[in-house]
Amino acid sequence: MERMIGIYAEGASRKPVCVGLCSRGYFRGPMYALIRPLLFLLSPERAHKVTFSILELAKNVPGALALVGGMRPPANAAVDVMGLKFPGPVGLAAGMDKDAKHVDALGHIGFGHVEIGTVTPLPQPGNDRPRLFRLKADRALINRMGFNNEGVIAASSRLKDRVPGIIVGGNIGKNKVTPNENAVDDYLKCFEVLHPVVDYFVVNVSSPNTPGLRALQEKEPLLALLSTLTTG
Repeated sequence: MERMIGIYAEGASRKPVCVGLCSRGYFRGPMYALIRPLLFLLSPERAHKVTFSILELAKNVPGALALVGGMRPPANAAVDVMGLKFPGPVGLAAGMDKDAKHVDALGHIGFGHVEIGTVTPLPQPGNDRPRLFRLKADRALINRMGFNNEGVIAASSRLKDRVPGIIVGGNIGKNKVTPNENAVDDYLKCFEVLHPVVDYFVVNVSSPNTPGLRALQEKEPLLALLSTLTTG
């Protein structure tokens, strides 16, 4: 089966829209007002993990997800893009569910697609902590995570058991220790492992937190990379 491939780079635009889970005005139900002060007592990274733990618990309690402020998209919200039928127009961008642990729960609260990753061939811890910082006045975060993830094999194993009905994208990258001249091998490994379990791919050559990665945006290495992925 063919897979749609996109490039993730500065200034790139894609449809449907991808958003962060706490984007302004999105999922602002009564539960948010209740737990926000408590979550802000924790470090941003710890709060992220606690939030997803709550979401997983709520998924299994009838009516609990309504408190989050989200619901499955109605049938008339579906959109067709490049041969894929998305249940709704709003999706979750990569970086929130890096290891494909919460795809089903995210589908229950209204996302039409979830982009997992960025995943790399081998697990890696990412940058040293602290690496996630709140900008309270701007209602924003600065992320210097560094492609922390449990590796493509772990993500693929979880996606094999996912509930159908939500589009899943695979955002793929290279390991920090892999030199750029061998980067194609890393992307190809991720592509081959995820191919049976995702609906589209995003090739991440943009992260400023992986040394040298942006050099892959240059015409020659980028064309070589995309050619390898599309021709096998």
